[in-house]
Amino acid sequence: MDNEKNISAEDFNGRVSEWGEKVKRRSLGTLVAETSVYSGSLRKRLASAVRKGRDDGVAQSVAFKFLRYGVFVAYGVGNGYIHHDGTVVRGSRSAGRSVKAGPVRRRPVDWLDNNIEKNLNDLADIAGDYYGDTAAQHVLDELDRIMIVKKK
Repeated sequence: MDNEKNISAEDFNGRVSEWGEKVKRRSLGTLVAETSVYSGSLRKRLASAVRKGRDDGVAQSVAFKFLRYGVFVAYGVGNGYIHHDGTVVRGSRSAGRSVKAGPVRRRPVDWLDNNIEKNLNDLADIAGDYYGDTAAQHVLDELDRIMIVKKK
């Protein structure tokens, strides 16, 4: 087995970036479909980024950057709504703040995590295309150390 990779480092980096952009687009779609106008600036500021290694320039991680209140959207909380016993209810964690009574008009929106999970196998395939041959070669190189050598 030769030690060449199925794809080059540049192709790998590009495919990882494309994967991040695909998850970003799908997350934006979820935000548009599942939320009202309060998430407008969240939609504008959502970005994906790929961190590359300093020594080899190969993609090491994918990050999604967004405004902090994206976490509040995911939990369905904030501005008079809190998470209590697994559900969203009207309330406040601040002692001096009063909250108006009324119907609960918020719910958690799984806008990012669900899209990452649904597309994780695609990222695993990309990593397998790049690292697969190297991992297989390493196993073959170490095979003599794990086998019982029989003398004839």
